[in-house]
Amino acid sequence: MRPLRFRPTPAALVAGFLGLGALSGWSAYGVAASGRSALQAQLTETESQRDALAARFKQFQDVEAELRDRQARIAATRDEIAQLGATRDKAKAQLATTQRDLASLTKRLDQAKEKVTQTGSITPAADPAKKPAR
Repeated sequence: MRPLRFRPTPAALVAGFLGLGALSGWSAYGVAASGRSALQAQLTETESQRDALAARFKQFQDVEAELRDRQARIAATRDEIAQLGATRDKAKAQLATTQRDLASLTKRLDQAKEKVTQTGSITPAADPAKKPAR
Protein backbone atom coordinates (compact mmCIF):
# COMPACT_ATOMS: atom_id res chain seq x y z
CA MET A 1 0.00 0.00 0.00
CA ARG A 2 1.09 3.33 -0.69
CA PRO A 3 1.00 6.06 1.81
CA LEU A 4 -1.25 9.02 1.08
CA ARG A 5 0.58 11.93 -0.21
CA PHE A 6 -2.04 14.42 0.69
CA ARG A 7 -2.11 15.16 4.35
CA PRO A 8 -4.54 17.92 5.17
CA THR A 9 -3.60 20.32 7.83
CA PRO A 10 -6.07 21.12 10.59
CA ALA A 11 -6.66 24.56 9.11
CA ALA A 12 -7.49 23.03 5.73
CA LEU A 13 -9.91 20.60 7.39
CA VAL A 14 -11.63 23.43 9.23
CA ALA A 15 -11.83 25.45 6.02
CA GLY A 16 -13.27 22.44 4.17
CA PHE A 17 -15.88 21.82 6.85
CA LEU A 18 -16.77 25.50 6.92
CA GLY A 19 -17.14 25.45 3.13
CA LEU A 20 -19.38 22.38 3.31
CA GLY A 21 -21.40 24.06 6.05
CA ALA A 22 -21.72 27.24 3.99
CA LEU A 23 -22.72 25.23 0.92
CA SER A 24 -25.35 23.30 2.84
CA GLY A 25 -26.60 26.52 4.48
CA TRP A 26 -26.97 28.28 1.16
CA SER A 27 -28.69 25.21 -0.27
CA ALA A 28 -31.12 25.19 2.63
CA TYR A 29 -31.71 28.92 2.12
CA GLY A 30 -32.40 28.33 -1.59
CA VAL A 31 -34.86 25.55 -0.82
CA ALA A 32 -36.56 27.70 1.82
CA ALA A 33 -36.70 30.69 -0.54
CA SER A 34 -38.16 28.50 -3.25
CA GLY A 35 -40.75 27.17 -0.82
CA ARG A 36 -41.42 30.69 0.40
CA SER A 37 -42.01 31.96 -3.13
CA ALA A 38 -44.36 29.00 -3.75
CA LEU A 39 -46.19 29.87 -0.53
CA GLN A 40 -46.31 33.52 -1.57
CA ALA A 41 -47.83 32.53 -4.92
CA GLN A 42 -50.33 30.29 -3.15
CA LEU A 43 -51.16 33.13 -0.73
CA THR A 44 -51.71 35.52 -3.63
CA GLU A 45 -53.99 33.00 -5.35
CA THR A 46 -55.91 32.39 -2.12
CA GLU A 47 -56.35 36.13 -1.57
CA SER A 48 -57.67 36.59 -5.11
CA GLN A 49 -60.12 33.71 -4.56
CA ARG A 50 -61.19 35.29 -1.26
CA ASP A 51 -61.79 38.61 -3.00
CA ALA A 52 -63.81 36.89 -5.73
CA LEU A 53 -65.90 35.08 -3.12
CA ALA A 54 -66.43 38.32 -1.21
CA ALA A 55 -67.64 39.98 -4.43
CA ARG A 56 -70.05 37.10 -5.11
CA PHE A 57 -71.29 37.23 -1.51
CA LYS A 58 -71.95 40.96 -1.88
CA GLN A 59 -73.76 40.28 -5.14
CA PHE A 60 -75.91 37.63 -3.42
CA GLN A 61 -76.70 40.07 -0.61
CA ASP A 62 -77.75 42.70 -3.14
CA VAL A 63 -79.95 40.20 -4.98
CA GLU A 64 -81.44 39.05 -1.67
CA ALA A 65 -82.27 42.64 -0.71
CA GLU A 66 -83.87 43.21 -4.10
CA LEU A 67 -85.83 39.97 -3.74
CA ARG A 68 -87.12 41.00 -0.30
CA ASP A 69 -88.14 44.38 -1.72
CA ARG A 70 -90.03 42.76 -4.57
CA GLN A 71 -91.71 40.31 -2.19
CA ALA A 72 -92.85 43.23 -0.06
CA ARG A 73 -94.22 45.00 -3.14
CA ILE A 74 -96.01 41.81 -4.21
CA ALA A 75 -97.59 41.50 -0.76
CA ALA A 76 -98.69 45.15 -0.88
CA THR A 77 -100.14 44.62 -4.36
CA ARG A 78 -102.03 41.53 -3.15
CA ASP A 79 -103.49 43.55 -0.29
CA GLU A 80 -104.49 46.28 -2.71
CA ILE A 81 -106.11 43.71 -5.02
CA ALA A 82 -108.06 42.30 -2.08
CA GLN A 83 -109.23 45.81 -1.12
CA LEU A 84 -110.21 46.53 -4.73
CA GLY A 85 -112.15 43.26 -4.84
CA ALA A 86 -114.03 44.22 -1.68
CA THR A 87 -114.73 47.67 -3.13
CA ARG A 88 -115.94 46.07 -6.37
CA ASP A 89 -118.27 43.74 -4.46
CA LYS A 90 -119.62 46.70 -2.48
CA ALA A 91 -120.14 48.66 -5.71
CA LYS A 92 -121.95 45.68 -7.27
CA ALA A 93 -124.25 45.47 -4.27
CA GLN A 94 -124.88 49.21 -4.45
CA LEU A 95 -125.53 48.92 -8.19
CA ALA A 96 -128.07 46.15 -7.61
CA THR A 97 -129.83 48.26 -4.97
CA THR A 98 -129.79 51.29 -7.24
CA GLN A 99 -131.17 49.22 -10.14
CA ARG A 100 -134.00 47.95 -7.91
CA ASP A 101 -134.74 51.50 -6.80
CA LEU A 102 -134.64 52.67 -10.41
CA ALA A 103 -136.97 49.88 -11.46
CA SER A 104 -139.34 50.81 -8.64
CA LEU A 105 -139.24 54.49 -9.57
CA THR A 106 -139.72 53.65 -13.26
CA LYS A 107 -142.72 51.52 -12.35
CA ARG A 108 -144.18 54.34 -10.25
CA LEU A 109 -143.55 56.78 -13.10
CA ASP A 110 -145.26 54.48 -15.57
CA GLN A 111 -148.20 54.10 -13.19
CA ALA A 112 -148.40 57.87 -12.81
CA LYS A 113 -148.32 58.31 -16.59
CA GLU A 114 -151.12 55.76 -16.98
CA LYS A 115 -153.13 57.60 -14.36
CA VAL A 116 -152.63 60.87 -16.23
CA THR A 117 -153.70 59.33 -19.51
CA GLN A 118 -156.76 57.78 -17.85
CA THR A 119 -157.92 60.83 -15.92
CA GLY A 120 -156.35 63.55 -17.98
CA SER A 121 -155.00 65.34 -14.95
CA ILE A 122 -152.70 64.80 -12.06
CA THR A 123 -154.38 64.43 -8.71
CA PRO A 124 -152.35 65.28 -5.69
CA ALA A 125 -151.49 62.23 -3.65
CA ALA A 126 -152.06 63.91 -0.34
CA ASP A 127 -152.30 67.51 0.72
CA PRO A 128 -149.53 68.39 3.10
CA ALA A 129 -150.64 69.96 6.34
CA LYS A 130 -151.27 73.58 5.64
CA LYS A 131 -149.39 76.11 7.61
CA PRO A 132 -151.45 78.68 9.45
CA ALA A 133 -151.44 82.07 7.81
CA ARG A 134 -149.75 84.84 9.64
